[in-house]
Amino acid sequence: MWGEIAYQLYGNDGYEYLKEYDRNRDSPGENTLQGLFDLTDDPILILIDEIAQYLEDASGIETGETVLSTQTLSFIKSLLETASNRNDVTVVYSIADTAFTDEAETVRKEIKELDSIEQRQQQTITPTGDTEISSVLRRRLFDDIENGAAEFVAESFYEFYRTTDRQLPQAVLDTEYREKLERNYPFHPTTIETLTDKIDSIPGFQKTRDALRLLARAIYYLWNHKPEGYDRYFLRLYDLTPADNEPDGSIRTKLGNTLFDAIDLDSAVSADIYTDDRSAHAQHEDKRWREKALPPLGTHIVTAVLWNSLAVGEKATGLTRAELYTAVAHPDVSFDHYDNALENLTGDDHRVGCYYLYDEDRIKFKAQPRLLYIIDQYTQNTPRAQARDRFEGRLRQEIGTGGFETVPTSNPESGFPEEPADLPDNAATPTLAILHFDSITVADGGEEIPSKVQTLYEETASSHNAPTQSRTYKNYVLFLVPDHELVENGIEKAKRLEGLERMREDSEQTAQLTDEQFDELGERIDRHKGLLGEQVRNVYRHLYYPDTDGLEHVSITAVDANGDTTMVEAVEATLDDRILRDDDSARGEVWFKSRLWQQTKSRMDTEQLAAQFAKKPGLPYLFSTKPLRKTVARMVDESGYAYWDGQREQAYWTGDEEPEGWDCDHPVSESPDVETSIASTDVKIGEEYAVFEGIGPLVEAVDLACREPEYRVAIAGDLDEETDSFDVHVDAESPASAHLVVATEGDETAFPDVGSETVTVSEFDGLSDGEIVAATLYESGTRETELAFERKRVKGGGDEPEKNWSETSNTAAAQRAFGSVREDALADAPADATPGIESVQIEVTGDSVLDHGFFLAQRSLDDYAEQTTASMDYRAKAADGTTQFTAEFRGNLADFRGINQHPESFSENDGQRNVNLIFRIGFDEPEPLDGDDLLALLRDELEGTDITVQVHAEGPADVVDET
Repeated sequence: MWGEIAYQLYGNDGYEYLKEYDRNRDSPGENTLQGLFDLTDDPILILIDEIAQYLEDASGIETGETVLSTQTLSFIKSLLETASNRNDVTVVYSIADTAFTDEAETVRKEIKELDSIEQRQQQTITPTGDTEISSVLRRRLFDDIENGAAEFVAESFYEFYRTTDRQLPQAVLDTEYREKLERNYPFHPTTIETLTDKIDSIPGFQKTRDALRLLARAIYYLWNHKPEGYDRYFLRLYDLTPADNEPDGSIRTKLGNTLFDAIDLDSAVSADIYTDDRSAHAQHEDKRWREKALPPLGTHIVTAVLWNSLAVGEKATGLTRAELYTAVAHPDVSFDHYDNALENLTGDDHRVGCYYLYDEDRIKFKAQPRLLYIIDQYTQNTPRAQARDRFEGRLRQEIGTGGFETVPTSNPESGFPEEPADLPDNAATPTLAILHFDSITVADGGEEIPSKVQTLYEETASSHNAPTQSRTYKNYVLFLVPDHELVENGIEKAKRLEGLERMREDSEQTAQLTDEQFDELGERIDRHKGLLGEQVRNVYRHLYYPDTDGLEHVSITAVDANGDTTMVEAVEATLDDRILRDDDSARGEVWFKSRLWQQTKSRMDTEQLAAQFAKKPGLPYLFSTKPLRKTVARMVDESGYAYWDGQREQAYWTGDEEPEGWDCDHPVSESPDVETSIASTDVKIGEEYAVFEGIGPLVEAVDLACREPEYRVAIAGDLDEETDSFDVHVDAESPASAHLVVATEGDETAFPDVGSETVTVSEFDGLSDGEIVAATLYESGTRETELAFERKRVKGGGDEPEKNWSETSNTAAAQRAFGSVREDALADAPADATPGIESVQIEVTGDSVLDHGFFLAQRSLDDYAEQTTASMDYRAKAADGTTQFTAEFRGNLADFRGINQHPESFSENDGQRNVNLIFRIGFDEPEPLDGDDLLALLRDELEGTDITVQVHAEGPADVVDET
């Protein structure tokens, strides 16, 4: 793509400029494109049509380790970025996503990401407006239309609508509709509106393109099957006929392949609209009207209704009678004929009554046939086995889902529990066992626990015929048992429902019923369905659940007949005070120690704590681990417990005592492996996450790291004018000596083996008031590892007031951090003074240090690249805690941009990574805080981003005009 664009813009010169990129199928970047567009001073317009189709074609072409479609997306992003930064380049592109939905979505996502990074001038253009569609279709489908025909036909039809005694939509009677008829000619407005406003809601249907194809087929079919006996004035909805059913490209093919995806009306077409043998109901109705030399009113009506029944969502409304009249009415046909035809099509006559056509508040086709035509069974002599199966099937439907896992499930292949091996014994989820009505019933009110229930509660087995053993997780198994007296009543209700449905399914029997009788049959079936669901839930009324003294019994009250409450939901409502859910609060220390903590242990992992809920009868059912995680966080926060995240190798502890065995020379709370606050979201459930009784057991079990020693250097800044000397204060926590380097703009001096001390620097002859010096503390004389740094302007001695300012922000969002430093500097400045910036230090923080750092380096700091240096330390640990990968960088901004932006690829995904990244910007001459300064620039540019930083800046309190 890029080679072709370059050639079309500049010929051979343009292609030569991008030749290597084109041959290697490697997308050029922004700088390269900037150079390409600089080949001319003329304005440039680039048109790219149907990007989605191009991506589809390019997705199968490999180029290096990727594919051409990926390179193309990269090029498009670079092209749009480049165009947004130039006034002489305009890019116009189309997506046209109907046939290439996935690729089009990819393009939109990429462009949306660009929009979120940089505000660009962009305008979305809809190529064809609603009022222009008919003009486009007319130009594409007709070579010529007789002059004056549109005006004549529009006036005639408008008068026909206006003078009829039938109620039509108000919009049809307004004078604007006459103009609409003329504007859309030779297409009737209802034809265009249905295709563009209703059918357009179907995924995969493109308003103009697919409408063009359908109308082209309609014109083709109409031209080859000219109607006889009546004149035609418009192309109507009924001209989009399923009778056009050639295998390739026909209207019937389009319906089946695309339009029926939204609502499957294939059966409706075959039964009610058109078949080759003319046996569809509408075709039978047409015979009556053809015999009277009238148009095929049945087909006209059902075809118009079909197209208005295809839409998705709120637009799938069908038509009112008034809308149907507008769509099909012909000036030479009485409206009484249309009424009569519609009545026949929606009536009970099996020859012409449509199976799928509904005349309710609106007329529409549905995918479900009317009850009149699906009855094929009768209500007598229903075998008990059939009723029993119906009861069991409804039982499975009524089980439902929720916090309890059920045995069986609603799946017919899932068996009912009969032996200990049929019920799981695990701590994952509490299990509700629903016993089969042929296996066990309760006849004495339920107070005596059935022996089968007791056995299933106490025993488990790995498989059938395997030896049984004591169940471990007894608290997580409950039993729902049917009532003996109610089982037979339930099966009787199932038998009655089966009989009613068999009667309704017998077409010969129901054909003899009146409308009232048929309606009553339907009402009885609906009522008995509800009664059967209620009866099933009422039969299973005996619940046995574990408590501290063993199984307890409670009767579950029958729930509503509408089936809004399942059996699982009824059990949950009955045991509501025994269930812990997401929104339940943390438990206290007494409850934690007495109910969950094993007194002989100083450590329990959170998986063990969760398992206690399953083991100890009487404990709540843990539907969510959130309350447990809240409780653990509370124990750490309030009760002296410690928490260890073995995955992240992070400890959480909020105490202040120092444990025995802690060998570091600082408090344990200052260890980099220790967090001194905890939230419930920090707590995870698993074997690698543990709770300790205190920090002492945790220190014994885990090797916590000591904090790295801290280093600071501070330039006193007061210049001794007699000796040209000044002091540098070094503060080092480590007893090991360091290497100090002090430099001016043209000279430097080094001090090896420096500890915590004050170093007097007198090696610079002729050092003058106001000159900038820098002090850098290194780990050794090789200067590979920087420990501390400060840059400052020295000033003459004496008792003059402080002339410099220095401000440091909290760690905060970038806009707030830069803004606060700038505001504090202005607020502390003397009246009428303009503070200046000499140096700025930016420490990037948060969870995406590298991503945000490279964003700053490549965009925000670009104008200050020559004054900026970067310092980065990257450390990655493997999952076992060993150091796996390290990286360091010290250098200018240009070199920093070229390093690997994703060093995490060199370390394991489940390890731990730490990144320290600092940018330093130094000015040879102070930059005034005048609104165009660096702090203001970064504050405004980073507004709305999620970048967090800590900012330190300093400079003179007033920029003096020396002129």
